[in-house]
Amino acid sequence: MSSEIVIHRDDIIKEGWLIKQSKFVKEWRRRWFVLTPQYMCSFKSQGELRGPTEAIRLRECSTVKSAEEDTGKENAFRVDSPERVFYLIADSSEEKEAWMGTIGRQMVRRTVMTEEEYD
Repeated sequence: MSSEIVIHRDDIIKEGWLIKQSKFVKEWRRRWFVLTPQYMCSFKSQGELRGPTEAIRLRECSTVKSAEEDTGKENAFRVDSPERVFYLIADSSEEKEAWMGTIGRQMVRRTVMTEEEYD
């Protein structure tokens, strides 16, 4: 799925470096994250906008919350999707709060838009 995603610069809501835990080996890797209304994507390099290493579909996510206790790492947070929990670490507490707030707003916006479509 993620190899087919191409992000348009106009769709970017937030972008920046985060450290994420890899899916299988559970290693921590620094990745460039790009948030759009539909996805949160990770890339190996800043400026890449196609073929992300990971793509989280925001409308499928249930939670974004602090994960410092879960990981034992400062400025850690998690994004829960049906398939997996994504653990991420920001460079500062301010960046952590900014990412969590922005992701949370996109998750809420998707839910509100979906509910309004049925009215």
